[in-house]
Amino acid sequence: MILDELSNLTRFLGGSYATTVHLFPTALYNDRPVGFAFARLLYDLFGLDYTKQVACQLVIHFANCVLGFALFRRLGVSVALSLAAIGLYGSFSTTVLTATYIGAVFDVLCLFFLLGSTLSILSDRRGSATLSALLFLAALRSKEFAIVTPALLTVLVALRLPRLSLVCQRLWIHYLILIVFGIAYLRLLPGYLASSASSSPYHMDFRIGTILQSLGYYTSQILGLRSDLPAWPLAGLFVAIFVWAVVRRRGGIAFGIAGFVLTLLPVLVLPNSRQPYWLYAPQLFFLLAVCLVLEALLIRFLQRDRLPWAVAICIALLCLTAATRFRRSPVLWHLSVRKACMRTVTDARSQLADLGPGTHIYVNSGRQTPWLFVPGPCDYFKLVNRQRSIFCVIDKPAEQLQALYKGDTGPKYLVDYREDGSIATTPRLTTTQSW
Repeated sequence: MILDELSNLTRFLGGSYATTVHLFPTALYNDRPVGFAFARLLYDLFGLDYTKQVACQLVIHFANCVLGFALFRRLGVSVALSLAAIGLYGSFSTTVLTATYIGAVFDVLCLFFLLGSTLSILSDRRGSATLSALLFLAALRSKEFAIVTPALLTVLVALRLPRLSLVCQRLWIHYLILIVFGIAYLRLLPGYLASSASSSPYHMDFRIGTILQSLGYYTSQILGLRSDLPAWPLAGLFVAIFVWAVVRRRGGIAFGIAGFVLTLLPVLVLPNSRQPYWLYAPQLFFLLAVCLVLEALLIRFLQRDRLPWAVAICIALLCLTAATRFRRSPVLWHLSVRKACMRTVTDARSQLADLGPGTHIYVNSGRQTPWLFVPGPCDYFKLVNRQRSIFCVIDKPAEQLQALYKGDTGPKYLVDYREDGSIATTPRLTTTQSW
């Protein structure tokens, strides 16, 4: 396990599920009790066993693919193109990174509940609207971007029902949840902006130029392009397709465009931080819109007997696009980091086993990044020993590190970190401390 997969878990040491799960937000960012509770459950069940944890997350990812296929079919995409699009979505490099990164469990869970909410609102069964609202609430408490769900469902339902009053009857619980949580988030916004410096990764910039530049970046990432798409023409294209879909009452296309832009909107205002994980949900809606537009064009300009060939060509192009994107993706970098962490863990099990409370670890890594020590630092050793008081010192010059180590009178280790992730330790225990 690496990075956020470890740092997300340290907050649970010494706490309970009651302190993890709460209904109303207490912070504007990273207040995701459903996601954190699930991450804690995996930790309680499997410890730091990445294989077992990621297997559970992949089950949810496959469920998202199944729900995505059901949504595509429900909105009119053909079976063949739905299968191709969901296969493409499921193997996107950005999807692969998110589905196999336990630190992104929030995105995976949020999409699961969001798709469930959407399919429920499309159902005519009794209680489906209430179920949809409850799933929306679960999505919102899994990750913040789900706040846009009522707007998405309004686009979808309004283009399928004859009167606006029927839309309000169908979605009034969603609107109530939106109002309550919207007020809560707005009350937290001034404090967040005041504490977020302009250089912070999560600094918000609400200028239209920033939003459109981010939109061009994320769209180019989906298409596997090496450079960002021009912002204003891209925005104009999205607006034109959306307006055409609304005028022609093509609810699926309008919903797909709105879903892509709105689920991305919370991160479009972050100019200092752009992550591939944040595309996990938006790119599914992007593919939905693309598939529906493709089929509309094929039906409009091709004879019926040529449609299967045209669909087959589209599928082949989608598969080639996916293969090209994967080769250019950061997946291999993530694998190299995991391998380095595994070497560190292997050595730590034999050289740094059973660390007691208050142990200090001094890491001499030179110019190398000691990946297992990056979160926290020292989160891995706190978690594996279940001791909050373990402390690590990294990113110090060798001379300063030696001086700190020699001046420390408590239980301590000096660690030499090598380029491949392996470590060699120099222990020195106090006369009163032993294991």
